[in-house]
Amino acid sequence: MKSYEQWLEHLFSLNRASDLKSDLSGPLKLAEALGNPQNDFPSIHVGGTNGKGSVATKLAECLHLAGYRVGLFTSPHLFTYRERIQINGEMISEEEVVQGLEKLFQLSESPKFFEITTLLAFDYFAKEEVDVAVIEVGLGGRLDATNIIRPLLSIITSIDYDHQSILGETLEEIAREKAGIIKKGVPVVVGKKAALKPILEKGEKVYLAGESNISIAREALKHIPFDSDEAGLRKSPPCRYERRGDILFDVAHNPAGFTYLFEKIKRDFPGKKIHVLLGMSKDKQVEKSAEIIRSYADRIVLIQAEHPRLIPTEDLLERIPDAHILNFKEAYAEARAQKALTVVTGSFYIMSTIQPLRTSPSLQ
Repeated sequence: MKSYEQWLEHLFSLNRASDLKSDLSGPLKLAEALGNPQNDFPSIHVGGTNGKGSVATKLAECLHLAGYRVGLFTSPHLFTYRERIQINGEMISEEEVVQGLEKLFQLSESPKFFEITTLLAFDYFAKEEVDVAVIEVGLGGRLDATNIIRPLLSIITSIDYDHQSILGETLEEIAREKAGIIKKGVPVVVGKKAALKPILEKGEKVYLAGESNISIAREALKHIPFDSDEAGLRKSPPCRYERRGDILFDVAHNPAGFTYLFEKIKRDFPGKKIHVLLGMSKDKQVEKSAEIIRSYADRIVLIQAEHPRLIPTEDLLERIPDAHILNFKEAYAEARAQKALTVVTGSFYIMSTIQPLRTSPSLQ
């Protein structure tokens, strides 16, 4: 029997480009082989360009604090694969991952990373008899593996430019893909930044919220048949505007996300110097993002991090020639000497590299 580490190596060896598809036949077939576990629990579906992970986390916490057994499925993970699948804040165990993956790979004729992971979550939530599960869309919506659920409520947090090669070049095209999670007869909560024609036209019962993650989550709570505790609205996932001492960690990774992040920093830290430690994934708008970051930052340092989905540091320097390459200790020491706020940002995939920095006792 393979170990947890061996199963993860096998899962991550799958060509994730092959996850692109023209319909949902793959996850539907795999779900049927499992007995359609996605039908065994009520669910809430959360999509959008930015903020969907934060909204999903807040909703799950509000329901958990009200006494329910709540599943939470999010992606990508920051530090461990098990983060993606949680019940009441407790990650799925290594043993459950091993058992689930062994079963799923036996049933799948053409395994794909995200389909396998999604069905692992659904099967686990069904087996553990959750009262409700909050499900974050992986990418897009219409063709996302999570879209085999029929939720109590759909949520679209925001629409902006991201993954254009997959979702479309215009906001309307992107909105049409995101609107694919809207089901006939299912109410939908729409954040202010997602109130585009393709979404408003498809939804039968559309409820408009503000643009903040808190306002979207609060509006969503009004349209589900569960009690809730709004104290959970204070909950955020790791590395979402997370401050540790004079370092701020945030997984902003597209122009809209960077604009929101640095405008908030500007309000919260007026007059403060800003040093940005940056890494970016291969499918992101590097030049546009750099232009935004440059307008706020006093210095940009490229993070030396290893991940197959990140742009190699030397290649990123060619695209952001006014940046610098330093290791973490050097970059942080430089920022502290100038009494600057260090902002670590640009990708989910750099955060595991900086985890020792994030958890250092000297930053508490």
